[in-house]
Amino acid sequence: MTGQESPGPGMDPICDEDSLRESRLRYREYFLDNENEETTPRKISESTKDKFQRAVIGAVSFHRGEANTIRRVLEEIDTIALKRTNEGFNEVNFTIGVLNCLFISYVFGAYPQHLWLLYFVEGAYMIPRKFYNMWNAKPLNHALYYLDFCWCMNFTSMFYLALLIATEFIDGMHIDDSTRETFLKSEIGVNCGTLMGANIVLPFVACLFHDLNTMTGFFIHIMPPLVSFDRSTPPCDC
Repeated sequence: MTGQESPGPGMDPICDEDSLRESRLRYREYFLDNENEETTPRKISESTKDKFQRAVIGAVSFHRGEANTIRRVLEEIDTIALKRTNEGFNEVNFTIGVLNCLFISYVFGAYPQHLWLLYFVEGAYMIPRKFYNMWNAKPLNHALYYLDFCWCMNFTSMFYLALLIATEFIDGMHIDDSTRETFLKSEIGVNCGTLMGANIVLPFVACLFHDLNTMTGFFIHIMPPLVSFDRSTPPCDC
């Protein structure tokens, strides 16, 4: 028999360390036939040696490149984890965000007449805090983002709620019924239309419990429709 012996039906074609060692013995020292006959020394040509060396070098380079790739992936994961931690991703912030959503749901179901007050109080904290983060954003300042339609409608709603509160404590300050009706109809149209639809259409309106910026964006899109629905629903006499 002349030439290289073809792999038998039970041999694995994948070249691991054992198969590489077996190939080296086969090419350099022995010539094995299928009938286990007497082996004879064989001289290896230079071209065969070069091919074998290139195959070994290629396998070593592949494993080295694979190790470098895994190391870069792990370093990138560590970088992302550090970034998320700096943004507030921890157990405390996450728990507060979850509990706040549950609290809003509870107030909406048990005490709907006070939902507007919860919206006013939480908005008085979350909106200025987000503005501070946007003002100090790097590399560009994001403060003009507050000129967005959704933000302007929230500012208008909160300003009107502040006027309603002021009429209860300031003598001589009064808002007539026609003005209240006009504003309520406009509020329902905007809040239950544009802002509510933004929760479905816009991809950045998300519920990330640990991130104050993202939760504030979600807050200004979900709370106005709930408040408008509550204000437009007649009280239950049951």
